[in-house]
Amino acid sequence: MKILILGAGQVGASLARYLSKDIDNDITIIDKEEANLSDIARHLDVKTICGQASYPNILEQAEIRSMDMIIAVTKSDEGNMLACQMAHTLYNVGKKIARIRTAEYLHHDKLFSNYAIPIDFVITPEVLVTNFIKRVVEEPGAEQIFEFDNGLIQLVETKAYAGTPIVGSPIKELHDHLPRTHMRIVAIYRNSQAISAYGDTVIKDGDRVYFVTKKASISTVLKEFRRVDRSYKNIIIAGGGLIGLNLAKFLEKNHHIRIIELNKQRVKKIADELENTIVLRGNASDEDLLKEEGIESTDLFLALTDSDEINVIVSILAKRLGAYKTVALVKRNMYEDLATQSDDVDMVISPDQITTSGILSHIRKGNTMMVHSLRQGKAEAIEVIAHGDEQHSDVVGKAIEEIGLPDSVVVASIVRDNEVIMASRILKIEENDHVLLVLSDVSKIHQIEELFEGYFD
Repeated sequence: MKILILGAGQVGASLARYLSKDIDNDITIIDKEEANLSDIARHLDVKTICGQASYPNILEQAEIRSMDMIIAVTKSDEGNMLACQMAHTLYNVGKKIARIRTAEYLHHDKLFSNYAIPIDFVITPEVLVTNFIKRVVEEPGAEQIFEFDNGLIQLVETKAYAGTPIVGSPIKELHDHLPRTHMRIVAIYRNSQAISAYGDTVIKDGDRVYFVTKKASISTVLKEFRRVDRSYKNIIIAGGGLIGLNLAKFLEKNHHIRIIELNKQRVKKIADELENTIVLRGNASDEDLLKEEGIESTDLFLALTDSDEINVIVSILAKRLGAYKTVALVKRNMYEDLATQSDDVDMVISPDQITTSGILSHIRKGNTMMVHSLRQGKAEAIEVIAHGDEQHSDVVGKAIEEIGLPDSVVVASIVRDNEVIMASRILKIEENDHVLLVLSDVSKIHQIEELFEGYFD
């Protein structure tokens, strides 16, 4: 697939890294900053062009007429919209994806259509990240939660701890512990390496475990892997940007929320929009301020500023001052690795990976409903719809063990007529099933596409 990416910032670079791993993709990226492009060119096999991404001559230099898709993720919403308009009107590009962050544009449903601004899919990172954090706050103990099939099924990542019911025991004993709970372990990472999750696989202390279940069962399953986490009642948010503000709006009805924001004008704006949240003007790295606001009794500290450095530093500080759990929003891999290695940062959230997941669901071929990037792009969870019949399909009407999936691919669950069914070797796939697949090795995606060729264009 020939893909043109406009903007080589954090999201554009992340997309280029992810998509260039697929040898079938031909990637071109445009940015007005040569420094951004030179870093990408050193590490990736992609074509780079320096220039204004919304100028026709620059788009033509990138051979836009031959592109299958354009992904506009520059810092300018207006530039992204204009580029998609030209891609449609002048160059007849088939699929157009754009990042739009300004709420005033998003309030008008009819704005993005072939009759107005021809964008096929609008991506709003702040909304995606906010929703991601909401799910984590609702389920203490979960490292990450990914939704599929409109929330019917959840893929949860957690860390296993010694002294809990299943650690030191084989996976098959989970069914004895949870006889009425429908769940399945689909992936295990031990020392950053994927290991197969068979019935006789023993869960060890420190394993990162991915399991699927219904939303109502998440808390029950989590108790098998870790001590019961207390609910988050007292929450401090560092950073009053769009994510911090929208999260506070959602949480303030049932939680005690404090926001720390340094910018005076921003403090006034968010204070006017919030009803039950205490808004403080100050620096989140101010030790005295944190102590005054009761950091030692804080259940959850969320570092959501625009600075990776600040988010990592204040998370470590908050933890050492007594915060029960700390979460840092981190964009760059260097700081993500640093935060992950620190015992004082309990959870690291990557907005680029979340945004990439939102875009991937519109890039994968055919009847792909949802995609989530896992393990910094090394793995993937994908939901596809099974179309076709038994005579014209390699999948429909066959048991999972008969399909011939690659070793690194697991069928996690199936949603059939709004009913969640946990996968087993003998489960047969029927037409219109929503199939959730987890790929420990994302390079196997083309084997999946070939296997499901009745469903992929």
